[in-house]
This record gives sequence, C-alpha cells and structure tokens, in this order.
Amino acid sequence: MMGITKGMSLGAHFQTNRPISPIPWILCATGSGISLLVAIGTSIYTLYFLTGSTPATATITEIIERKNDEGNTSYSSVYSYALPDGQKFTDRSSMSDGREYQVGDTIPIRYLVSSPHQSRIDYFAHHWSLPIFMIVVSLGLAAVALGLRWWREKEQQWANHGLTQIRW
Repeated sequence: MMGITKGMSLGAHFQTNRPISPIPWILCATGSGISLLVAIGTSIYTLYFLTGSTPATATITEIIERKNDEGNTSYSSVYSYALPDGQKFTDRSSMSDGREYQVGDTIPIRYLVSSPHQSRIDYFAHHWSLPIFMIVVSLGLAAVALGLRWWREKEQQWANHGLTQIRW
C-alpha cells in the first residue's frame, strides 16, 4: 500500500532520481504466466483422460471426514468399481464431495483403459475445476500486473516531472 500511495502523499517532495522498481509487476506477470501454463497442462491432461477413458458405474463404499487445524470439515468419497473382466478397483475422489453422497450410492465414473486404477467421478467439476481455477488465477494476476505496470509508469512520470496533481 505504501508504494501505491506515496506518489499522492508526498506531492512536490516526491522528486527523487531513484528508479521505481519494476519487480512487483514482473512477479505478477510471471505468476500469471506460470498459472496459465498449469491451466494449459491440466486442460491437456483432462482432454487426454476424457478421450482415453471408459465410462463405468461405481458404488460409494466410504465417506472420509477430515478436519483441518482451523476446525473446517471436508468429506471425500471412496468408491469401488469393477472392469468387464472382473478386476475390482477402489479409488478416492480428489475433490471434497462426500456430503453429496451416501454409502451405497452408485455414481458415474471414468477410468483409463490403459491404466484402470486411475479414475475420476464423471462430472464436469471433477474434470475441469483445476483448469478453470488456474485460468481465473492467471487472469487475476495478469490484471494486477497490468495495473501495477500502469501505476509504475504514472509514478515514474510524477517523480521525473515533479507533478503534484494526478492527471487522468
């Protein structure tokens, strides 16, 4: 907050010859790029998973309850499914969704044919939550980076020209 307001609060006394650091907006831009790469990578894997997987039905066998240090409770579903050849597998949902299900419920899943122990509950949120979240993070960081870059340019103008009023 100090960096954002110092141009307005110092007024005419803000004339210094030191350059204003570009590090904050560069870090935000870098974080945005990394988040975008993670979003692209997880989207590619999700597409790979959806094209290489087979639908099946599973039965909820257990609901795992977890409490974190702050006392918040999350629930995760454990489910079992069988392949057409009779092999049985058990997997756990990677998302906290155990409140939606009861033990004994049947749910749609998808499993990889090449690696049948890898499965997901077959709902949009289970496939696309992480890519969408990372895109939102990337866009948010990009917006902050652009805002900081714009502010840095304005602050540099104030420092170099001794402006005491903000001109929009």
